Amino acid sequence: MTPAAVPTVFVIDDDDLVRTAIRGMLKSVGLRSETFGTPQEFLCSKRPDGPSCLVLDVRLPGVSGLDFQRELAQAGIRIPIIFIIGH
Repeated sequence: MTPAAVPTVFVIDDDDLVRTAIRGMLKSVGLRSETFGTPQEFLCSKRPDGPSCLVLDVRLPGVSGLDFQRELAQAGIRIPIIFIIGH
């Protein structure tokens, strides 16, 4: 598998401990992940072209996860999203 084809799970959560826990869980089952504290960090990153999904916190400071989902759709960024919430 070429590096671009390696599946990646992107994680956006404002809580560093949550990001670390999810990254560790994904690594334990052999999945590659990249984590971000804000949706803006995700948008500014260079993302590989391979298969991917997004684990997205619903409750983020500023833009909510649901608002960010709409922004992605409007920008033509098509990625499966798994929503999480700590409440």
